[in-house]
Amino acid sequence: MAERITVSFDESVARRVRQCGERTRGGASGYLERLVRQDELREALRAHGRWFAAHPGYEGDAQDEAAAASHA
Repeated sequence: MAERITVSFDESVARRVRQCGERTRGGASGYLERLVRQDELREALRAHGRWFAAHPGYEGDAQDEAAAASHA
């Protein structure tokens, strides 16, 4: 379900959004949606990286478990 919103940009940003929207499927809305999705992905990757940094033994433990399961 799509929701209509209004955004305000300075002139140069609005020009850029229109310009990129001309080359993007979905126009300016499609372009802005793609930027938001890319931002969401970056945030998820940072969170993923923080989790692995907080759990440094996880990868090795997972590999050990997989090796043990394949020999069982």
